[in-house]
Amino acid sequence: MTQVAIVTGAAGGIGSAVARLLGRTRFLLLTDVNAARLEALLATLSDEGYMAEGMPGDLAEPAVAEELAERCQRAGSLRAIVNTAGLSPAQADWQAIVRANSIGPLRLLDALEPLLCPGSACVMVASVAGHLGFADAAADVLLADALLPGLLEGLESRLKRLVAVHGGTMTGHAYSLTKRGILLLCERRALDWGTKGARIVSLSPGVVWTPMGRLEAASGDRAQALVDATPAGRWGTAMEIATTAEFLLSDAAGYITGSDVRVDGGAVAAMRGASF
Repeated sequence: MTQVAIVTGAAGGIGSAVARLLGRTRFLLLTDVNAARLEALLATLSDEGYMAEGMPGDLAEPAVAEELAERCQRAGSLRAIVNTAGLSPAQADWQAIVRANSIGPLRLLDALEPLLCPGSACVMVASVAGHLGFADAAADVLLADALLPGLLEGLESRLKRLVAVHGGTMTGHAYSLTKRGILLLCERRALDWGTKGARIVSLSPGVVWTPMGRLEAASGDRAQALVDATPAGRWGTAMEIATTAEFLLSDAAGYITGSDVRVDGGAVAAMRGASF
């Protein structure tokens, strides 16, 4: 049976790099909120000889993830999932960040979990912000059930409290909390995935020189400050994230599940305990 790899946020820098690696041995089912960019990527991949199908849409909308699952069933056996879809502080307000980074991933996993089979594996892209940002236990609880009503109303008070105590912005804290939520999400789901012979892992990039990373750099000096504090002394590349994801999806990583892998040039090691 045809092996299917699903990549979300496929038209982004990391997403397109992941697609090229996974598409060497699997049929690609790609989705992105930007229909025009997704269409352009599909045309390029077709010219390069890849077998791929695209489906534009916002994963925070229930019908999108459900249709993605239906298309996967028609295409073959679900073997790989890489969720790179998400928004950063320079791209959106805090409400949109919560939709993209918390609600979308939950809908994606809920729709795809019935399709899991032995050997299926998933990489959920998180961020070093999930390690370095300020934690809030009440926010963690809200984000764990992000599909329940009242999420944004409940988070608003928690974000205001974080700003009052630690400074920063609601948007920045929302990004950190939602990426921390991805780490916790993979931990929670690993047990059930294991009963199906499947694995789920989070991957936390540091600052990566992609269109999103460049937008963050242009919006202020925070991104460059993190680069300067990174022991590797440079920005990461999309392909470095993609090759790590490829490894985590492979049989060579068969004993890795329910955990987070940092690909950050040492940023967390250097910044742990410092104000981020």
